[in-house]
Amino acid sequence: MQNVYLGRRKSLALAIMFASVSLPVSAQETEIEEVIVTGSLIRGTPLDAALPVEVFSAAELLETGSPTALEFAKTLTSGGPITGEAYYFGGSGNTGNVSFNLRGIGSDKTLTLFNGRRTPQNSSIFPSSVTARVEILKDGAAVTYGADATGGVVNFITEDSYSGVELSSSYKGGFDSDGDWSLSAKAGWDVGDSNILVAAEWDHRSRLQTKERDFASLPYGVNPAPWSGLTNLAGWVPRASLPANPGLTANSEWGSPLGLVSDFTPESCNAVGGIYVNSFTCNYGYIPYYNIVEENEIYRLFGQVTTQMSDSLEFYARAAYGRVFTPEAYGSPSQPVVRGPAQTAGLTYQLYVPVTNPYVQEFMDRTGWSANPLSGLTQGFTPITYRAFAHGGNTTWAKDGLHSTPNRNESRYWHISTGFTGEFDNQIGYDFAITYNQFDIRSSAPDIMGARVQQALNGFGGPNCNAPDLDPNRLGTQNPAMAGVGDCMWWNPFATNFASQPELGLANPNYNPNMENPLELRQWVFNDRYGETTAWNATVDLVFSGETGIELPGGTIAWGAGLQYRDSRNRQTVPDPIYNGATPCFWPEQRPLEPTHPEYNGCTPDGPGPFFFFGINEPDSTKQAQESAFGELNLPLLDNLIMTAAVRHERFSGDLDATVYKVSGKYDLTDNLSFRGSYGTNYQAPGAGLNPGEVSVGVNSYSIAGGDWRGATTVTATGIEPETATVWSTGVIWQSEGFDVSHNFQFIVDYFSIETEDELGLLASANTIASSVFSIPPPGQTNVPSNRTALADCSHPLINRVTFNGGTCTQGVTTANDFASITTEYGNGPGQLTEGFDVQANYSFPAFAGDMRLGLTLTKVQKFEFGETTLDGFLLDPGDDRLGTLNFATIAQSAPEWRANLNVNYSQGDHNFRFVLGYIDGVKDERYYNADGSINEAALIPGGFQPGTTTPFEPSFYGVDPGGWLAADFHWVWDHSWATFTASINNITDEDPPASRQEFGYDPRIGNPLGRTFEVGLRKTF
Repeated sequence: MQNVYLGRRKSLALAIMFASVSLPVSAQETEIEEVIVTGSLIRGTPLDAALPVEVFSAAELLETGSPTALEFAKTLTSGGPITGEAYYFGGSGNTGNVSFNLRGIGSDKTLTLFNGRRTPQNSSIFPSSVTARVEILKDGAAVTYGADATGGVVNFITEDSYSGVELSSSYKGGFDSDGDWSLSAKAGWDVGDSNILVAAEWDHRSRLQTKERDFASLPYGVNPAPWSGLTNLAGWVPRASLPANPGLTANSEWGSPLGLVSDFTPESCNAVGGIYVNSFTCNYGYIPYYNIVEENEIYRLFGQVTTQMSDSLEFYARAAYGRVFTPEAYGSPSQPVVRGPAQTAGLTYQLYVPVTNPYVQEFMDRTGWSANPLSGLTQGFTPITYRAFAHGGNTTWAKDGLHSTPNRNESRYWHISTGFTGEFDNQIGYDFAITYNQFDIRSSAPDIMGARVQQALNGFGGPNCNAPDLDPNRLGTQNPAMAGVGDCMWWNPFATNFASQPELGLANPNYNPNMENPLELRQWVFNDRYGETTAWNATVDLVFSGETGIELPGGTIAWGAGLQYRDSRNRQTVPDPIYNGATPCFWPEQRPLEPTHPEYNGCTPDGPGPFFFFGINEPDSTKQAQESAFGELNLPLLDNLIMTAAVRHERFSGDLDATVYKVSGKYDLTDNLSFRGSYGTNYQAPGAGLNPGEVSVGVNSYSIAGGDWRGATTVTATGIEPETATVWSTGVIWQSEGFDVSHNFQFIVDYFSIETEDELGLLASANTIASSVFSIPPPGQTNVPSNRTALADCSHPLINRVTFNGGTCTQGVTTANDFASITTEYGNGPGQLTEGFDVQANYSFPAFAGDMRLGLTLTKVQKFEFGETTLDGFLLDPGDDRLGTLNFATIAQSAPEWRANLNVNYSQGDHNFRFVLGYIDGVKDERYYNADGSINEAALIPGGFQPGTTTPFEPSFYGVDPGGWLAADFHWVWDHSWATFTASINNITDEDPPASRQEFGYDPRIGNPLGRTFEVGLRKTF
């Protein structure tokens, strides 16, 4: 289905003129048996179908250094920001999982195919050793393929047949790690009328630590993004006696406050690499504990059988398996408290340390509180904010000399497709296929259970502590006589519990080796948060095509029609009752209730779970059925004018449906000059995993709070409808000789436009809501700062979506430091409009004793507009053009205006040399600009004081307007009679990626952090 088959063509140049595809001109004299072009149903239609298709052959990919799926996707000028790097903050499970993002409007709008059949989006699983070419349709294709093809289609096509054995390997190094390497083997043989092809591949990527890159290890005053005010060096409030009946505020639960005691001084804060902000905030730089690139393994297996059963019937069966494995994705030593076991709301005052805790006396003596007259009234302490592990690292789970807590991520993919293609005696062709895909995700993201920390603060920590509770009116175990007795252990929350900042080699002056928390206790407070998600779908395709017998001036009308049925299912498996929703609250005595309920004792209706930072994951199972019928006509109106028209109707579970259409055409004005264009509608269906009304508790980075990660709750809206889009394009094609009859020249310009409506996604990001609510400058300032001091508008229409520390908002007092989480909604949100130009140019000519080829691909985006953002009837954003900006809070992310690749290729005999120059335009960080286009300097001033002084920081303009990125690569291929040797130098001048005020100091979705690298490869065929 969905491919165009043509017979033999003696000249590929003719095919290029028809198809307007970007193939290497060196292949001009190559004789091809069959060309498959993505984007049509009809056998025998012209190659182009008037659609912009860009083709990368295996030969061309070899000439560019055999790029990985990640490298290939990042270099596409028609592409946008993608996942795949070890970008923990965008989801550590995305490491090694590469999804294309054509036109930069979101990877969910690019459909990935394998030999024309739907597959999981991760292109890392496709075996490169058997890939004949990659075809990229840069046009909406829902009418041909169904949902999810608004931005275009990427189709990986394998070899039809192969005979022999091929072994290959490569190694890439030079970037301060152990390097990356790959091994592959394939074998094929003919058995009668059948061909069998098998392949196996392994890719390894080594860890690259942040300390190996200057741009990822910048001081706080330059890039404050990877710093947090939520640390294990806290400010503590001494409390008087506990109230007999605990209430829902900090004072009514923990007792009257008696003052403020800091667990650090400016000097001791600076000594462990921290930044002193105030008496309760020692900012902590967490990025030394992360890695720019994580160790990653990718395994691939592939098998294919093709059988020519008769002259008009072919059978095929293909199976592909891929495994992407990241054994450790390192993050912070522990996550901060964004919700806790206290009855009071928010992230402040969530824990209580009684004075009976054996570590309290040293704390009181060291800080001078023992000498305070109120010390005799003190019965306990509560931290303003808290994080169990931060400045001192955490070796509880770390390996290989690292000092933080790793996630574990594994993805497994299966793709099986089988079917028949052929032709009846009446010359009607048919294509019948059954395709099965399965995608398994197995991951862990450890977090600390707040109730267990509170138990240990009270002396009842550890897996074998079984002291009875003597006071049922108060949460947790209350039994002073048994605290710390037998198997019950105490938790030390103070600065004495860690020796140093191990990644920076900085000693902690307050460390007491006798006061470390024991390993068994540290292990006990953590939970793996392990879960599995399995998604699978089965698709049945039946397509017929042929000619109508109706003659037009240009030829016979051809037709194609078909049916498709797809069954998609999604299942989550969470075996741990602590993580799977069976523990919806911190304490067994709690149940989710509205705060107005008379029995409410601190657990909100969303059932946030027992963890300090992350949420729970209630296992569920969903399914979705899709049925569609479609048809296409090819109308040769004139010898030089061909039109096509197609329509598709698709129906989904839940009484949802969509009808889309497309018309396209190509007009050959002369032998050299052609025009083409298309116009159509597209759609994206709500996924099978969506559950209306489902509440998801997560976290978000908030610009208004200095980049702090705090809670974010997302509610899936009811009544979700399919997202729709209008896509059109028009282009000009020139194909001719060059300055000499032996020269060949090709030039293509296409204009594209994609406008989406009712886009599936967040109605408004949590970050946008927070910035809207906290929108009042502090007294004496005219601009809104981003250092947590902006004041809240307590009468804001979205105020009920903010959870405040203590539960209330006080006008003129409450700041961005005083909220714990934001609630937003997933549904049909604002749309996007993107328009621009694609340019492709190729020029080839004989040079010296060989052949020279010049090539250019370029995309110039003219518009990248967002629709208005409305939530609860409030207009958050009227909509504007986001072209050339980072788009930090949006799904699409950064939108460069220009992307271009220029290549110069020279081949002579067995040798091929290619020089590639790539350019990506810079993007401005819109978070730091005022509405009039001026820079908001107040938002660029990091909070706190320069180390060793009482001097505030100056504004830092790092990453605000970084400029573009230009990098050059060189590749050499020696096709020796014994084997093929390759060598590459990537990023010859060792250019750093453009600066960005993000955690790693650059944008991992578009930039390359590796610097200059060297790669060698060997391929041997037997």
